Amino acid sequence: ESLRAEEAGAEILTACVEVGGCLTGVHGVGIEKLDLMRIQFSDVDLALQMRIKTLMDPNWLLNPGKVFPLDAPVDLADVA
Repeated sequence: ESLRAEEAGAEILTACVEVGGCLTGVHGVGIEKLDLMRIQFSDVDLALQMRIKTLMDPNWLLNPGKVFPLDAPVDLADVA
C-alpha cells in the first residue's frame, strides 16, 4: 500500500506542476519529493540552485540529502 500511496502522490504532484503549481507548497522538498524535482526544474535550474547552496553551505552540512535529487551533484556538476 505504501508504494501505491507514493505513486499516487507523484501523480498528484506532477499534475500540480503541469497546471502551474509547485512541488512544495509551504513545506520543503524533503526526501519524498527529491526525485520529482526534475519535473519542475530543468538541469540548468538545479545547477544554479546548487551553486547558490554551495555559496551558503560550502560543505553541504545543512539538510543533507533533502533538497536536491540524490544524483544531482554528479549529473549537474558541469551544467550552466
